[in-house]
Amino acid sequence: MTELNTKLSTPPIDLSVPQNTETATLCLGCFWGPDSEFGATKGVVRTRVGYAGGSYPDPTYHNLGDHIETIQIEYDPLVLGFENIVDIFWKSHNPSEPYWERQYTKAIFYHDEKQKKIIFGTMNNLANKTEGEITTEVIRYERFYLAENYHQKYHLQTALEILKGYKNVFNSMQEFIDSTSAARANGYIRGYGKVEDFEAEIDKLGLSEEAALKLNDVFYKYKKKAVY
Repeated sequence: MTELNTKLSTPPIDLSVPQNTETATLCLGCFWGPDSEFGATKGVVRTRVGYAGGSYPDPTYHNLGDHIETIQIEYDPLVLGFENIVDIFWKSHNPSEPYWERQYTKAIFYHDEKQKKIIFGTMNNLANKTEGEITTEVIRYERFYLAENYHQKYHLQTALEILKGYKNVFNSMQEFIDSTSAARANGYIRGYGKVEDFEAEIDKLGLSEEAALKLNDVFYKYKKKAVY
């Protein structure tokens, strides 16, 4: 997103975000895909992509050092439990597949002892059912570096017909990154999310009528492909 206009209105879904959220941080290869998948998950309040897991100072996309492409999720624990996020995480990759490049390592971070217990508990259960050694890393969370603007909500930023439907909504890139509406649209564009959630939220995203119709078409095209 190269230009953001003066804000005139706030998407209805962004007006009802919870005050108390919790944070999950994980890596599933290229961060564009999981940013979409989790963005369309009910209970997720906002997403952002960046870099974590290494010691290299101030990483950038073209100079990552030993960091991994990472997605950070803020979620409402009254709607979505950390256990649910971990379940999606394990189901979204093959935990015994060796990674070929540090940048795309599969990993999950724990922010506290409660998260650590849940992660290792599910990993131990998975190990009993999985052939081969689990290569997914579990890392103690230390720091997250926000990725460059063009990586944030990437699929939404490249869907220009829908992106334009947000004209005069966000007056800063940070507002765009923090928006629940932008997270949902970024996921729905790729067909993620449940049909019932999409239908309940489409009118709350703050999109123009034209953009909402386009998003509707794209969402159902992906769902149709998934069925067939």
